[in-house]
Amino acid sequence: MRKRFLIVGFFLLAAVLLSGCTGATVWPGLSASGEVAYLANTSAVHAIDLKTGQELWKFTGQGGGFLNTNPSLFVTTPIMTEDGLLIVLDSGNKHILYAVDTKDVNQEQKTPNVAWRFTEADGHWIAPPLIVGNRLFAPNSDGKVYVLNMQDGQSEKKAIKAVELSSASQKPGRLWAQPVADDERLYVTSLDHSLFAIDLESYEVLWNADLAGAILSSPALGSDGMLYVGSFAKQLEKFDPVTGQHQSVLDTEGWIWNTPVVDGDNLYFSDVEGYAYSYNTATGTLNWKVQLNQVDTEKAITASPLLLDGQVLITTESGDIYEVSPDGKADLWHQGPEKGKSYTTPISAGGYVLAAYIESDYYLVALDDEGDVKWTFPTN
Repeated sequence: MRKRFLIVGFFLLAAVLLSGCTGATVWPGLSASGEVAYLANTSAVHAIDLKTGQELWKFTGQGGGFLNTNPSLFVTTPIMTEDGLLIVLDSGNKHILYAVDTKDVNQEQKTPNVAWRFTEADGHWIAPPLIVGNRLFAPNSDGKVYVLNMQDGQSEKKAIKAVELSSASQKPGRLWAQPVADDERLYVTSLDHSLFAIDLESYEVLWNADLAGAILSSPALGSDGMLYVGSFAKQLEKFDPVTGQHQSVLDTEGWIWNTPVVDGDNLYFSDVEGYAYSYNTATGTLNWKVQLNQVDTEKAITASPLLLDGQVLITTESGDIYEVSPDGKADLWHQGPEKGKSYTTPISAGGYVLAAYIESDYYLVALDDEGDVKWTFPTN
């Protein structure tokens, strides 16, 4: 029952957040490129040197300042382009998508310059965009996926409107998860229970399918060519990417918040009751199911697993990171801070595992391959 209150609390928090209140607690977005980590942490996006943990610069958006009555909010995972542009989304009420030039940093102010910005969206930016060739596919909570030219941020004039969830609702879908793509189609999930397939060339919506629960994560493309997606219906679903036909292949103990990670024929994912799963797409069978952090009241898992040297690392709400072997044996790999929670998917970069925290003395920690702390940001 506690987990249900936990997730309902997140939805209420999201409602407060999207109404413009920045006093709410949300978890950060984390990515890395080269020797730099990028942390979108509420009021700023921080660029952090992976070798030292020191801040290189930070970006606070347009119209910042102490007396700003419309503050920016950065919580969405920053996305790096091949040309060194960092795509940063303001999830507050400004509705701005920025292309920040990481190669053009004002050394005096320690902030990067903006190459271009996109301001035509009507809703909040929650989902990270997806880069496909020279195009940026950016889902917005206004129910549209904006297709932007990576060079200048101009719209391709074919912005994709989300399919209505039902003929009765007449409401656009709430798009909160990063799309995925194969060679022909873009796949977009909706908080309003739907999965959409969109032709990458014509931008025509090919099909949409309704699930029994909200979808807060991206679909995963399995090695068998099928799409796999979890939802709050407590089921893992398999989709035919061509037709949209689908079926439930596995029931779970709790709501699935995170995106499955693909490793050959195996999928790894978890749920908010603290269970981790390994599912084999070739045989259609469960390899193992293990409950993590069994005695901890903060055992929900919203972060996706991280594959590292044949092991699976899984972060729980408490901030503890578990290492699960291929046969399903789980051991504590890193004990989180005494104060702090973690909902962000950890990443591997610069020879470290990076984990982000909220309500802690630090926002980010770099761990070696034994799970020992090498540095924290800010430094204690």
